[in-house]
Amino acid sequence: MVQGADQIGCILKISPALMGIVVLAAGTSVPDTIASVIVAKDGEGDMAVSNAIGSNVFDILLGLGLPWLISNFVYGKPVAVSKSDGAGPVVFALFQLIIILVAVMGILKFKNWQLSPKTGYVLVSLHVLYITVNILKPIIEGN
Repeated sequence: MVQGADQIGCILKISPALMGIVVLAAGTSVPDTIASVIVAKDGEGDMAVSNAIGSNVFDILLGLGLPWLISNFVYGKPVAVSKSDGAGPVVFALFQLIIILVAVMGILKFKNWQLSPKTGYVLVSLHVLYITVNILKPIIEGN
């Protein structure tokens, strides 16, 4: 999937980072989404939310940490996160993550920790905004 997304991105002149944010993230999140829908239908909203948060924590800490650790043992050198842009894209992604986490916590608190269709619309709208920002960022920066 990674190689296919990379090749499609190359053909369409879409950066690997944007392909990761849109295509790979969606592809790896489908099983989590299905699991969350199943438990939410059973009235276990807390489990659905915990699944979403827990899978992201797992992805960040183990999904990144373990391959980097293995790569370091195998090749004996650190892995470059960004080859040409320095830390800029990583810092921007982390900044977005923090904003999204704060927004989601605020929305849930505002809605008295109730997941309603309106909450769903707001969260989906935030995702569309997130994708839009990441599409427009290189255009605005002239890349």
